[in-house]
Amino acid sequence: MKTNLIIVAIITIAFLFGECTTKEYFDFKVTVVPESNTSVKIPNDMKTAAEIIRKRLINSFGIPQESMKLDVNENQILLTLSKADTSKIASIKKLITGYARLEFWETYENSEIIGYLTKADSLLRVMNTPGSTFKKEEQPNPDLKGKSTVKTAVIDSRKQFSDQNPLFSILGPRLTTTGEPLPSCMIGLADGKDTSVVNRYLKMDKIKALFPNDLMFYWGSNPYKYDPSKTLYGLHAIKVTTANRLAPLDGRSVISAEVTTGSNNKDVKIGLTMDPEGIKTWAKITRENISRCIAVVYNGSVRSYPRVQTEISGGKTEITGDFNIEEANDLVSILKSGELPFELKIGEIQIIKRE
Repeated sequence: MKTNLIIVAIITIAFLFGECTTKEYFDFKVTVVPESNTSVKIPNDMKTAAEIIRKRLINSFGIPQESMKLDVNENQILLTLSKADTSKIASIKKLITGYARLEFWETYENSEIIGYLTKADSLLRVMNTPGSTFKKEEQPNPDLKGKSTVKTAVIDSRKQFSDQNPLFSILGPRLTTTGEPLPSCMIGLADGKDTSVVNRYLKMDKIKALFPNDLMFYWGSNPYKYDPSKTLYGLHAIKVTTANRLAPLDGRSVISAEVTTGSNNKDVKIGLTMDPEGIKTWAKITRENISRCIAVVYNGSVRSYPRVQTEISGGKTEITGDFNIEEANDLVSILKSGELPFELKIGEIQIIKRE
């Protein structure tokens, strides 16, 4: 009798549990529009964006073609997903608007740029541009006596150096202890809070005129790995080699990508395979830059800058850049489906329960 009661109880619980977890289906409708009104250059841009969204949904979520509908007009894309899993809505929104720009750039060596930086520092001094990064200190406290005098002297010394070196007081040049330029495309280090001031200096017309016309500056995306404070960012010297001033190679040439990791999901790397045109371009870039750095730029910041050892002719390469596993997987998903022609944002969203 006791056994029968237990069986009945189990059946009842299973029945109730089944009723409570009956799956409900929803239609998910979202309007996707360009981030900027000037983003769309040609009518086919929106169609290209819609096709990339379709590939991303299939590749990342396994959503079948028959469960999605994409309607495109001049300035918007209407996406409808039938029987959508609402728990994935946030991930879907992130995926369809994810804008990842992966670029490979040739670079200048630090030794080739240090002379221009020195001239810029001198000119800024002549222009009397304020460059001090030190906060104003309170007036010395008489009660501190000797300590106050020492502190004031240090502050005065720093201010004097800042006045004499407006640029180098906030952008530390990459030099050895004997004053020789360190081999790298990284030309200086600055505190994160000072990067905007460095940018302002380098964009001044008189300062820009000192540098080669084919030179651009990009900051590292992460703090300098050997800085214990994790507040310093590297400034890199990028060399423009194309007539349109765009990167000679970018993520549009990638036909497959995969994430590899070491133990405990550390040492994250992204393996890339390129299309025929990308293979040709990559071989040329690496062949012409042996013993020089290639900057791997992701969304406008330098992620890594490996030094080329030999020509890479097979169209396969591996990139690093202190990616975490989630970030690497997101980038791989986007690269597999193609880069969006411009940035997108979410407009209107509707979640409609199916009867």
